[in-house]
Amino acid sequence: MYLTLNKFMPLFFVFCGTMITLTSSSWLMAWAGLEVNMMAFIPIILTHNKLSNESALKYFLIQASGSIIIFFSAILLMNTHIMNSMDMTNLMASSMIPLALVLKLGAAPVHFWFPQVMEGLNWFASMMLLTWQKIAPLFLMTTYNLSSLFMYLVVLLSSAVGALGGLNQLLLRKMLAYSSINHLAWMIMSALISINILFTYFIVYSLITLTIILILMSNNFIHLTQLMNNHYSLSLISVGLFLNLLSLGGFPPFIGFLPKWLVLTALTSNPLFLLSIFLVLCSVLTLYFYMRISFNFLMMAPKLYWSNKSLVPLKNFIKLLSMMPIITLPLMIML
Repeated sequence: MYLTLNKFMPLFFVFCGTMITLTSSSWLMAWAGLEVNMMAFIPIILTHNKLSNESALKYFLIQASGSIIIFFSAILLMNTHIMNSMDMTNLMASSMIPLALVLKLGAAPVHFWFPQVMEGLNWFASMMLLTWQKIAPLFLMTTYNLSSLFMYLVVLLSSAVGALGGLNQLLLRKMLAYSSINHLAWMIMSALISINILFTYFIVYSLITLTIILILMSNNFIHLTQLMNNHYSLSLISVGLFLNLLSLGGFPPFIGFLPKWLVLTALTSNPLFLLSIFLVLCSVLTLYFYMRISFNFLMMAPKLYWSNKSLVPLKNFIKLLSMMPIITLPLMIML
């Protein structure tokens, strides 16, 4: 017998945990906020699906491991009498805290848990994990100046893993998970450049991801073969998903190209030109599996049917969000 949980209170404490981290003045307070956020997010993961229990356990173990590393590093900072200053002069603490933040984000090379956890989540929990749960670790990266060779290695690996890992996926949630890993490379890079660029990138990425998830949630799409159906061909769902996937991939002139253009502009003005080329090449690979989803909608004749149910129409606000790449075209042309 499953206990039906009220989602409002956990959601409230998820927001509170993030706010505690964003307003913290010491690593211990930042750790406390991350702990509140983690413990409140677990009830949101739990559903009647047995896979959600496994995902909740994996999420707890990984996030607890990252919290232990941060707490241990905070103790080291306390012993050096700089607990309240966020000073990163302690070599061991400065090398462990970035690793803990990367682990909590699910970026490469410690990305192994992220697609597996996403596989067992419902769409609402997936939306939270892809967007809101990234805010606190990314903020810590921008505030405490963690730029190092390790962070550039994380950017390179995340970009490559996110692009290559999504090529052979059929589950839509795992595709979005690998897409998120690729976008994490861009967000971490923008965090090392400027908090304003990171803010712009995160807002645009979150809006596009929210739109895609709402479209997929409308008819409970979970597998690529579900899209191969005559009912969906040339519908508003197929057109909206196609446009937003192109925007998520950074295809110009859609709005998703704007934050990537800002990052590339900052990189080319620094001696990081080769890194920018690598990021662009990996983004082209992500466009391939975005296009594979859209290809099933718009061009391929149906060969396999997941179910015979009729298409559920989109709600009005989802229709408006799905047309965001077209609505923002004049803004992109002006820029």
